[in-house]
Amino acid sequence: VFLDLLADGTQQIVFIGPGFETPLVINNSALKSLQKIDTSLIASTPNINKDMLRLLTEIGLFSKEMIGEDGELTSAAKITEEYVMMNTDGSVDYEIIDLGNGKGRNVFKYDMDKIEKKVTPFINAEVAGLMSSEQDAVAAWNVYISKGTSEGEDAQMVQDANAGSSSWSYEEDLPLQQDKKVLFETKYKEYFMNNYLKQFITNQFPTVKEDAAVFDLAEAKKAKAQKFLDDNNLN
Repeated sequence: VFLDLLADGTQQIVFIGPGFETPLVINNSALKSLQKIDTSLIASTPNINKDMLRLLTEIGLFSKEMIGEDGELTSAAKITEEYVMMNTDGSVDYEIIDLGNGKGRNVFKYDMDKIEKKVTPFINAEVAGLMSSEQDAVAAWNVYISKGTSEGEDAQMVQDANAGSSSWSYEEDLPLQQDKKVLFETKYKEYFMNNYLKQFITNQFPTVKEDAAVFDLAEAKKAKAQKFLDDNNLN
């Protein structure tokens, strides 16, 4: 432990030892700044993974039957058909994925505008809750949100989370300005959509057995072209 008097007149205490990967430095001026904005020296990092998994069950995209006894989505959970793209005749507007060797398969297309409108109020409420403790919000930003990483990558990045240029400083950035609050909300939504919701809107196969079968791409394209001609009276 070292106590130093700096050229600017402030004092800092430095802790070095096997328990610290890097020296822990505490400056008395920084402590005063934290005290003025009613924050503490140690900030707890919110359990973002737990919060996001809970949020999935609350946003209204899944039916109650898709939620297990543990309060989380089941392995068979699918977004309700209300958010599936439909044709004018009421049939499902599938996207066709190329499996190779001239074969294809249908997957659901989702109305992303409708999904985003549904999700946004829940995201805003979640962010408002985090912002009730801006110090914790900064911790969440530095460790998770600003990186935009998946849960698996997060665990590897915790140790150097404060090293990146995107990190926020407790001393300099608190209280958070409005532009940072808006940025946090935007990135929080991106984080949720990319790392949690995306798996439920990517390559989701039809529940109807006939529509889920593998088919010949050339025949499917021919049938689709014929349907267009029929629908528009172009025969």
